[in-house]
Amino acid sequence: MKRGHLTQTRVMAAKIYSALPADTKKEVNLPDLQEAAMLHDFGKIFIPKEILNKKGSLTPEEKEIMNLHSELGYELLKQKGIKENVLRLIKYHHQTPSGSGYPAVESDFRCGIDLQILSVADKYSALTEERAYHRALNKEEALNIINEDVNRGLISEEVFLALKKALI
Repeated sequence: MKRGHLTQTRVMAAKIYSALPADTKKEVNLPDLQEAAMLHDFGKIFIPKEILNKKGSLTPEEKEIMNLHSELGYELLKQKGIKENVLRLIKYHHQTPSGSGYPAVESDFRCGIDLQILSVADKYSALTEERAYHRALNKEEALNIINEDVNRGLISEEVFLALKKALI
């Protein structure tokens, strides 16, 4: 877990929030969003380093282990007095409006705008920083990848437009 990634995710989440229309901002608790951004990958302390730092693609088994980090972080942090809304953001930061992310959710799950902001901020940060498994992408490359998520219904157009506006 890299502190730089957490800080960049927090800063990007705040910038996306700031670029949203005023009526949409009312749906977001910014302090909770920023706290969740700083804690969202906490569960990665339980993921073996050989998986976290693997060069190249993860095997299906390794991916399954990696995908546990959000639930592991949630379980550990819920015993530390963290607010329920912050915990929800941490647990579901890889979930999508269509419910196709992880961890698994019920059919009535609502992926609010705050969760979408955290997810996009996390993804943008991860794409634009050097990782063991990929080079740092430039702004345009990262936006193209995230735009594909919009086209697949994985994030809302509103959050994507706010990200683009935040990057100007």
